[in-house]
Amino acid sequence: MPFFYQQNINETAHLAIWSIQEPASFFETDVQLAIPITNEERRTQHLAVRLLFKLMMPEADLSQLVMADNGKPYLLGLPFHFSFSHCKGYAACAVDDQPVGIDIEIIHPRIAKVAHKFLNEKEKAMLANLDEKEQLNQLAFLWAAKEAMYKKHEQLGIDFAKDFNILELTKGDRGTVPAQILHKGHHISINLDYHFGTDYICVTCYS
Repeated sequence: MPFFYQQNINETAHLAIWSIQEPASFFETDVQLAIPITNEERRTQHLAVRLLFKLMMPEADLSQLVMADNGKPYLLGLPFHFSFSHCKGYAACAVDDQPVGIDIEIIHPRIAKVAHKFLNEKEKAMLANLDEKEQLNQLAFLWAAKEAMYKKHEQLGIDFAKDFNILELTKGDRGTVPAQILHKGHHISINLDYHFGTDYICVTCYS
């Protein structure tokens, strides 16, 4: 079976990850892209996540896929919601009966260079006393979590540091962390399901 990782988060929310080891030609036998992508690695990632989604939800017609203003893919008229993510070597998809967001990131020191763009003061304080390795893992989690929150919230004009508030750091390789979306008068409590792989963090944001 092509799934690298599968998980039922709850009764309605499900996720799957594909470890991409195949060339683009492997995926192109089953799925096509509406808009050509010249970069081979990027094209393979986009193809892989679509094939993963097709395997999870075979009733979905990918030819009807459209993109919203915030870049989120939609299939009009479906009774469920979904979210895509991909990074070097991996494609991830989450499906739920409510809006959902997923993000997968390679854990890499470059995340620290952009941390000022997405951390608020409370989150910085939670990181302050961690050793270098654990700080990097938590930075990767916080970044992936806020990307997943953005995909779920589906609103433009988000300030990752100001509008997204993550209340706890991770404990262990897999679990759930509470968070809040504070944007344009909204105060929404959400859940962040996470798991760490050998070189990645995957976070799914759901109600």
